[in-house]
Amino acid sequence: MCIACRNRESQHSLIRIQFIKNRAVAYTGSGRSYYVCRECGRNPKRIKKIIKQFKLDEEDFLKLIKELDTDG
Repeated sequence: MCIACRNRESQHSLIRIQFIKNRAVAYTGSGRSYYVCRECGRNPKRIKKIIKQFKLDEEDFLKLIKELDTDG
């Protein structure tokens, strides 16, 4: 389930991220992770919502989402 829009999709179609010390990083393989759908990863309003909700650095988060979106 996407944390921004709450839509359910298959896991392989979602971007998996993890929050470590108030920073979003690619999933490391252990610990709690969250999913963002590709549509929300491209939607500026939804990105702002996630950044505000988790108190993230906007530039780092945008860079991570863009990188993970292209890698699949």
